Amino acid sequence: MSNEKKSPGVGCGPSSPSSSRTRSTSSDGATTTPSASSTRSSTSASSETPTNSGEAATPAMTEAQALARAVGAANYTEHVAAIAERIGEAKDQASVHALLAEGVHALGAENAVFVSFIRDNADLSACRFMLVCEPDWCQRYLEAGCFAHDPWLAYAAHHSEPIPASSLPVLDAEGQRVIALAQQNGFASAALVPAHSGAGHSRISLLCLGSTQPHFFDGEGFGRFRLGARLLAAELHEWWLARIRRELIVKARITQADLELLRHEHQGHSSKRIAAELHVSKSSINSRFQRMNMKLGVPNRRLAARLAVECGLLIG
Repeated sequence: MSNEKKSPGVGCGPSSPSSSRTRSTSSDGATTTPSASSTRSSTSASSETPTNSGEAATPAMTEAQALARAVGAANYTEHVAAIAERIGEAKDQASVHALLAEGVHALGAENAVFVSFIRDNADLSACRFMLVCEPDWCQRYLEAGCFAHDPWLAYAAHHSEPIPASSLPVLDAEGQRVIALAQQNGFASAALVPAHSGAGHSRISLLCLGSTQPHFFDGEGFGRFRLGARLLAAELHEWWLARIRRELIVKARITQADLELLRHEHQGHSSKRIAAELHVSKSSINSRFQRMNMKLGVPNRRLAARLAVECGLLIG
């Protein structure tokens, strides 16, 4: 992902890529080295090869059993929940990114991408990314235009159930190309964990967890795994929503009076009706909307209200 700064009106900016194999680059251009706690051996989960029959296990059998072993660790869910709980208290993006990396490895995964996006909106400027994987892959993803054809994002836009990515049928060539690129870069097996804010909100998040071991998320243990993954995804989603709201309020100088106008617009009220309820002239209402549109960087009041809903300033 690039490190380009985004405008407050769209509420988006890429965040710190991190990898167990590369340096982490923050959105302000600084670089840091990931700590040892954020790394994980890709072979540790597959070192055992027992089978009930006593026969030699095939690689696929061993990989499918690896998740069950990971989630069978003592206090597995409690450990992940404790990490997720700390996200809500995080003061900055760097802290959240560190907790994401910690949570990913506590879940038993090796890699992850967290993306917050707006449903049915292919504009990358409306997205937020956090990476615990190879940044080079993400750069290739963007350069190849994969965002517009990503079947995993399409799933998250309309579903809330965490699933192994292998259970999602992808028939079109563009979608298969996107998945192949992911598989070549640390997501040989993947789990898709959507996070939604409920009815009326079009901002969606997806936590995509990856393993270099094929079939890792296809075996036993996914039920317990998804409980912890859901907690982590939900807390990340809520943290980003809160940050976007703060950015919009501060940078666009949104006031309570502005929010009142936006609520009226969202409810479909005309300038005449709003003016009557607020005891001002219709022209005054129109002027206030024009000024607010300029602050939010949108062409009209309808889009201003939509942006307020997307950022959580209004309940849809």
